[in-house]
Amino acid sequence: MTAKERYRELCLEEKSIPLFCRDWWMDAVCFDAWDVLLAEEKGEIMAALPYHLRKKLGFSCVLQPQLTQYNGIWLRKKQTESDYERLSYEKKIFGRLIEQLEKLNLSFYQQCFHMSITNWLPFYWKGFRQTTRYTYLISGIGNPEKVFARFSPAKQRQIRKSEKRLHLSLDMKPNEFYSHHKQSLKERGEEISYSYELFLRIYKATQTHNAGQLFSIKDDAGNVHTALFTVWDQNSAYTLVYSISPQYASSGASTLVIREAIKFLTNKTRNFDFEGSMVEGIENSYRQFGTIQKPYFLIEKNYSRVFKLLFSLYKRD
Repeated sequence: MTAKERYRELCLEEKSIPLFCRDWWMDAVCFDAWDVLLAEEKGEIMAALPYHLRKKLGFSCVLQPQLTQYNGIWLRKKQTESDYERLSYEKKIFGRLIEQLEKLNLSFYQQCFHMSITNWLPFYWKGFRQTTRYTYLISGIGNPEKVFARFSPAKQRQIRKSEKRLHLSLDMKPNEFYSHHKQSLKERGEEISYSYELFLRIYKATQTHNAGQLFSIKDDAGNVHTALFTVWDQNSAYTLVYSISPQYASSGASTLVIREAIKFLTNKTRNFDFEGSMVEGIENSYRQFGTIQKPYFLIEKNYSRVFKLLFSLYKRD
């Protein structure tokens, strides 16, 4: 049995594996160009590192898949009596994964680890680099009214204003959502960064696993002001794609859709993750939803000086 086959069995058994690390998610976003590293003890899988293997400028790389906020290591939690024991366990298990990773003959490695991974020192010792990123999380959405009460006064006013003339729709089709996002970006002078084929694969996979929903906010004339694609696992929901029509940017729909999504997800998951942003204006908006800031790690390593040079030139173009 291959490592990937064993990992598929693990995903069926282990509910703590985050959504973006699950085998079916990797199937959808990687177009089958993925594999996994396993760390074991006495025949039991203690950790896994699913990864997306790609060719970039002709070089072999591990890169973060599109529309995938977190990836990297899943670690089986182990009951320990002290931080010393926990950190010793993590050093040993992470070391086994790194040893396998170093044998892949890569030119470049880059993954964003799930926020549950808070110790990257074993990677630092092996020459990897780390950049801290932030997401914003609403913790505990079991009581929507308490959640809404934590919204800023500005967000609450937007909801009161918009709900008088706008309404939620759950019947948006994936092609309609993609077209709306593409057009909304075009009106801002931007281009969409992901293909419809990728979006449709993700959408279909989430429908199969009861883990995704399209939301849209419309006016009485049927105009879509805002659309949102949210995915979830048992621990958290994630705002995967957020589409706001520039001509209706001030209608309050972008706030109303978050409230409606949280109401829909109340009995499906525990938290609501905005997937963060390092853009100051977006960060300010997310903070007003009564969120808490959560750091996560971008881990990377250059194995090839030639690739590093070519990639730096490629990014400048």
